[in-house]
Amino acid sequence: MTRLIVIALPCVLGMGCDRTLGGSSGGGAPGPPGLSAVASASAGSAGEVRASARRDPLDRALSAGEAAASLACAARRAELARAAAFPGTSGLDANRPALLGRAKAEPVVFLRTPRQAPATTPEVAHYRALLAGAQAPARVLLDLYSSLRRRPLVAREVLLREGYVYSESPEFGVALVDVLELRHLFSEKEIVLERGAQRHHLRWDGADYRYLDGPESGTKASVFLFDRVWVAGQDPGPPLHRALDALVEEAGTERITIERWTEHGALARVRYGTDWVEAVLDHDGARLLPGCEEVRPEQAERVATARSLALRRRSVLRVQREVIAAAIAEQLPFDEPKTEEGQQDGNLRPYWRWAYDHGWDQYRFNEDKYAVFDSLGRPRVPQVCIDFVFDTFERASGTWWKGRGTERARVVGRLDFTALGVDNRRSVKRFVDFAWAHPEWFDAYDLLPEERIPLHRREEFFAYLAEHADGFIPGDVVTIHGPRGDEAHYHSFFVVAADPVSGMPILLAANAGRPRLRTWEQEMRNAPKRRIRSRVRPRLEWLEANTAPVGELTLAPPPRTDTAATSG
Repeated sequence: MTRLIVIALPCVLGMGCDRTLGGSSGGGAPGPPGLSAVASASAGSAGEVRASARRDPLDRALSAGEAAASLACAARRAELARAAAFPGTSGLDANRPALLGRAKAEPVVFLRTPRQAPATTPEVAHYRALLAGAQAPARVLLDLYSSLRRRPLVAREVLLREGYVYSESPEFGVALVDVLELRHLFSEKEIVLERGAQRHHLRWDGADYRYLDGPESGTKASVFLFDRVWVAGQDPGPPLHRALDALVEEAGTERITIERWTEHGALARVRYGTDWVEAVLDHDGARLLPGCEEVRPEQAERVATARSLALRRRSVLRVQREVIAAAIAEQLPFDEPKTEEGQQDGNLRPYWRWAYDHGWDQYRFNEDKYAVFDSLGRPRVPQVCIDFVFDTFERASGTWWKGRGTERARVVGRLDFTALGVDNRRSVKRFVDFAWAHPEWFDAYDLLPEERIPLHRREEFFAYLAEHADGFIPGDVVTIHGPRGDEAHYHSFFVVAADPVSGMPILLAANAGRPRLRTWEQEMRNAPKRRIRSRVRPRLEWLEANTAPVGELTLAPPPRTDTAATSG
């Protein structure tokens, strides 16, 4: 039997109640409230809403100021409505949910479609014509790439548009991200990669281009869709794209629809909770920034509450993302033995724990050796997919194992699922059952049979996600189930990021071989008959109570030690 928890908050806010997973309206009129990002973020926020209704004289003065600002914003919107406009990207807009669900990309918006300069040789013109005229351009790209990869100048002319890795086709976008490498586009010593609002300087090390700056300094640089790349020292011109992260992370905006691009700002509608607000957006280079908002009086209370809840949620999810980044940097191994007798996934972690607790630096399983710590002295904890979920929640609370060179212990922070009564931490199904048993902590939803669409029906699969985007927001845990090979398997992962324009969940985090950030296509295509089974959303108060400040977490690598292995 399908189980469904009815969320109380939309009724408290006077929005009505909807017993669906969550409708999405894209950029038009709002669809059914469903389980919107704010409405379902916290079932305990009704008291906060009621408290905010008790307004004092200062509140009334501020409301008058907000009314004046809203009138000024209306005047600015009228001015921008008369200004000359950029054309935008209607082709990208039409395919945006499926494109971002399949190809890894920074979710940006464009003033216009990037263009290709006139071909400098007949060969370049020929390759472009082959791709443009093909019924399956992704397949043509794969056929051509063996030739293009050895000729960077030709590859750039054929595959880039004004320096952008750009496509409006989901199939071709996936192919670009899958095969394109910077070393096939450039041969210069230093290049610049612009992703969203960030510029990264890269240097050739004889084998690949590596980051010179930022948190990824020294690591190999890869290519995302919508990246812009150019040779260091050359002027690429002003960016055609605008990054949306400032609006989401700093302003608490849940959804953004651009109505008109101009040189001096953009006419837009932005969503808070289930309310759409008329707005003007400014820009600083490639960053899109809040300008002003025209909030109607009847919206003010709901918008303020929704913005506050969204910012609170993003604050704790930033800690969660730091923990996920640490697991990726540590390359925590998947719990699959090198040598197996039948199916033995999940057997390594108990052996690792025994070796860790007994002071060993190595352990054996089926006569193969495994390290307790990595080369930097960090615990090398084996994980199956649901371990990654539990470990991420716990590590964000301050619970984790100490590194080599210290007294060995599992430090328990604000959260320990075993102490909460989870009887089997290695089972995806038990985790979902636990969430259903604790509606005060989690909002759980099991998809109806007709909603469980396998990935191989890609058009339907991504259309479903786009239509129910509010049902899968950053911080949610998603479980999938279905055949992989000859057997049915569960898998679980976090939703890490969503597209602010379409709402489409676009980036997932899981350990399926090693911890990684991937798209739905990348995460599911090795078993494309699997279907989404459940979605579990931690309630905001539970997250806040069980998330520690980043400074209290064990994320940075400990000092190197030369401690010798004490056993084998």
